[in-house]
Amino acid sequence: MKLLELKDICFSYKKTQVIKDFSLSVEEGEFTTLLGESGCGKTTILRLISGFLNPNQGKIIIKGQEQNGILPNRRKIGMVFQDYALFPHLTVEENLLYGLKLKENARRQKEKNMELVLKSAENLELTNLLKRYPSELSGGQQQRVALGRALVLEPELLLMDEPLSSLDTNLRIKVREELKEIQEKLKITTVYVTHDQEEALSLSDKIALMQKGKIIQYDEPQKIYFEPKNLFAASFAGRTNILEKEGKKFLVRPEWISLNSDKGKIKAKVLSRTFFGDRFRYKIEMENSKEITAYSQSTEKVFEVGQEIFMTFKREWQIDF
Repeated sequence: MKLLELKDICFSYKKTQVIKDFSLSVEEGEFTTLLGESGCGKTTILRLISGFLNPNQGKIIIKGQEQNGILPNRRKIGMVFQDYALFPHLTVEENLLYGLKLKENARRQKEKNMELVLKSAENLELTNLLKRYPSELSGGQQQRVALGRALVLEPELLLMDEPLSSLDTNLRIKVREELKEIQEKLKITTVYVTHDQEEALSLSDKIALMQKGKIIQYDEPQKIYFEPKNLFAASFAGRTNILEKEGKKFLVRPEWISLNSDKGKIKAKVLSRTFFGDRFRYKIEMENSKEITAYSQSTEKVFEVGQEIFMTFKREWQIDF
């Protein structure tokens, strides 16, 4: 069942068109990511869905109901912002309760609201932190509080605008894994915005790859990575080697290249080597002077800079410009 549909959406800031003929369908329970470089319109789409902005043209449909006007018609939407927007003078418990207090009949439902807060805290492993203030929490804990504040409202649709961008690399990976587990556990339909390709590939059921206000490819992560529709899609998701053969362009990912010292189809030379702990990255010069990147998953078999080697492509994917 489609929970969210955007049909032929157009939107302009003053005279500058930001979104043009944008259409997207998100199934119930699905985690969909809007992926693209800065300025491509990702956050604008999120703000249109949430009701902070209205489209100049097109329809936004949630659970079969067309949305008209701004925020009041989007009561079943939860949103997590990039900076978390936690109230520093309120405890975790008070931050979680805040949105519930604004609902109708909040006083009469005080007991139920507290039950929702405790349930959310348990799901997000915040139970022991309810009396703490945001300044006493780690970045990952703050992120979970921001997520919890959206979830206690029991939204049908959760919108997240680059919520992990302020975290350091190791914490971002940890929180990313937690976020995916929570989303799968609660089965909440999610639209997520990021410019981080690894984040999108690891979190998503579907990815909408955007460029200049349009969707370039809308697909499962594996297809975005292994079967990109054009050069932009190939270049945006992962490292890319583009080779030409018989007048056609082919994508060869670095991990699709097998390196050997004594056998292979293509003769080449090692130009540089970089160590990444679990693999080496090599810059390789082919006989036609074309330079490409290759990964070696074996840290025991090491090739020296300047060494003559042989390559075999385990896979190629033809692409269009």
